[in-house]
Amino acid sequence: MAFRRFYRRTFLNLRGHHAGAYALADITVEPGFDPDERGRRVSARLSVADCGRVVTIDLDADTPAEARNALHKARLLRDVAGQVAEALERAIHEAELDGRAARRGRAGS
Repeated sequence: MAFRRFYRRTFLNLRGHHAGAYALADITVEPGFDPDERGRRVSARLSVADCGRVVTIDLDADTPAEARNALHKARLLRDVAGQVAEALERAIHEAELDGRAARRGRAGS
């Protein structure tokens, strides 16, 4: 029988925007495929949807090597998501400054 270790679904958009964007993470620990083996299997999925598109990343692990690789992928995704947020903050800030300068330029003409 599978044991759910983690489950989270969260909507990505603010209220008033399209409601179809979400992130869904589901991690379970299951018995191994071979009934003679005592090992377990980690079944993990991360899905990200942006209204009409869904991407699902499998992070399953049946062996120690697969577990190390799955954890490496999850950590790398965490780092990249953080870098995207920081770069987006800078880009939005720059765009806002450029927008104000352009409005001031038009007002002074």
